[in-house]
Amino acid sequence: MKAFLRRFSADEGGQVIVMVAITMVGLVAVVGLVSDGGLVFAQRRDLQNVADAAALAGAMQVDEGAYRASGSVVLDEQAAYRAAVGYLEDEGGLDYSVVVRPAGVEVAVSRQASTGFLRVVGIDSVEIGAKATAEPRHGVASAMP
Repeated sequence: MKAFLRRFSADEGGQVIVMVAITMVGLVAVVGLVSDGGLVFAQRRDLQNVADAAALAGAMQVDEGAYRASGSVVLDEQAAYRAAVGYLEDEGGLDYSVVVRPAGVEVAVSRQASTGFLRVVGIDSVEIGAKATAEPRHGVASAMP
């Protein structure tokens, strides 16, 4: 019986399978992190574009009557809010907040970015967010001082 136990404990067959299984899990996790990292980064960039465009849509709503009367740029706050929210509603699937002040429009957006490879390890989505601000301007800006 002792000889059998010694031979059984000395037998190392099958240990490579365990090491390969552990290594494969780590390899899939690294591949998932790299590929999904790029995917999430691209989705984050697109979300930033949405936030920028919504803030600019709001900041373009200048009160024309006040501008014609005084020559100073005054933001029509109600129209700015409606324009920014309208842009974000058209995009769909976003959580957002829009704050309009006389100095400009602030937009914050967020949503769930889906993953591909990382679903294997239980990560189905990642929350991403972006913020943008814009202020009303008029005329043509010059590159020269």
